This record gives sequence, C-alpha cells and structure tokens, in this order.
Amino acid sequence: MGLLAYLSTHTYDEDYETVAERRSGRGGSREQAVPARAWSRGAVAAVVLAAFGLLLVVAGTQTSREALALSDERKDLITQINDQTTALHRDQQRVQALQVGNRRSAQQGQLDESRYRQLRAQVRRLSVLAGTSRVHGPGVAVVVDDAPNAGNNDRAKVLDSDLQRLVNGLWQAGAEAIAINGQRLTSLSSIRKAGSAITVNYHSLDRPYRVLAIGDPDTLPARFAETDGAQAWFDLQQQVGLRFAIHTRQALALPRATPDLHYARPVHEGGAS
Repeated sequence: MGLLAYLSTHTYDEDYETVAERRSGRGGSREQAVPARAWSRGAVAAVVLAAFGLLLVVAGTQTSREALALSDERKDLITQINDQTTALHRDQQRVQALQVGNRRSAQQGQLDESRYRQLRAQVRRLSVLAGTSRVHGPGVAVVVDDAPNAGNNDRAKVLDSDLQRLVNGLWQAGAEAIAINGQRLTSLSSIRKAGSAITVNYHSLDRPYRVLAIGDPDTLPARFAETDGAQAWFDLQQQVGLRFAIHTRQALALPRATPDLHYARPVHEGGAS
C-alpha cells in the first residue's frame, strides 16, 4: 500500500477508531471498554515505575559499593604514601649520617696520612743515624795509611786509636754517616786491633784505610780541621809520616750496616730467660 493511500485511509488515530467502533456497536459498550484501557495503561505505568525504582536501587547499591571501594583504595594509598615518606626520611637521615661519617673518616685519613709521612721521615732520619739504611750524598773522602817504609815500627803505622780519633773528629764536624773500607759505622760499631789487623764490626780491614763521610762538603773539611782528632792527625803526619789526604766529593754511597742486635727477654717463672 502506498503512503498516500495509507494516510487517506488512516486519518485518525486508534482512539478515534475505537470510539467510532463503540458507536457503531462493534467495540462493545463504553462502560466495558474504558476501564480495560485504563487498567492496561496503569499496569504499564506501574511496571515502568517498578523497573525505574529497581534501576535506582541497583544504581545506588553499585554507587555505594564503588564509593566504599574507592575509600578503601584511598586509605591504602594514603598508608603507602605515609610509609614511603617515613622510609624516605629514614633513608635521608642515614645518608646524612653516612656523609658525616665519610667526612670524619676523610679528615682522620688525612691526619693519619700526615702522621704516616712524619713517622716515615722520622724513620728515615733514624735509620740514617742508626746506619740501617743505605745512604748517598755529598761529603768527604779521607784516605790514611802507614808511613812509607814503616816496617815493624808500630808507631809509624795506623793504629785502631788513630782511626777512632779520625772518626770522632768527623762526627764532631757534622758528618751524617761514616763508613771505613765499606763497613758502616753505627753506635754499636767497634774499631779494634786484632792481632796485626784493625777490625771494624768484627771485619778485618786492609790498608790503606778509606774513610767516607757524608755531610756538607763546603763546611765539613774546615770544621774537621778544628777538632782534636784532626789536630792529632796533623801531628802524626808531621812527626811519624802517617799519610793523610782529605778530598770533597759530590756523590758518595755508603752501604747499610747489619748490626748484631740483642734483645732482652722476660724471665719466666721457674727458669732463666
């Protein structure tokens, strides 16, 4: 059916059609039709209202549940934030404490390093004085020997006491280290006569005797000449002909000594040390 034909045959709505049918006797009495129609509309409205109310209840319940869930999640997040903030503050305090400790350790390390350098320098100085380390530097070389054609005349020979005077004069003049024929002198060294030989550190020496002394080459000879040991040697040189020569040197090397040290031990109960 075409649209124009339909509109022409259906120019009124269903309500008018119903009324027309009732008037013509086809739709029944008015009292019977109207209540049925009204009941149908009321039922639909009631169903619609019930469904709408149900939707409201469901929506409200869902919203309430979502609100509770969001509230719990918010509380959990706040708790986590507070815990992480507390942990962060604790870590920051630990970092600060470690930084302070590092600064103190660095300062202590610098003090220890400075103290170590001082002690090491002191050990070097003491080892030079004790003769337990090799040394090198400028100084003087003194060569002494028996008088020519000394023969059996002990007075014309270099004695252990003559070497002792020579060494003492060099120490007095400012020598820092002394060696005789390669034997380094220490506070424990001895210069002695053993038979026909002179011994130093219990080693026999061969003539001529070469005495090396490290010190200031500009002042050591002059200061030595003013000592009693030098005066004694000058007298021996003139009187008996002992040979004596002193020369400055810019580079001397002296070996270290190996002294035989003796240590005290505690006495144990019931026996000797």
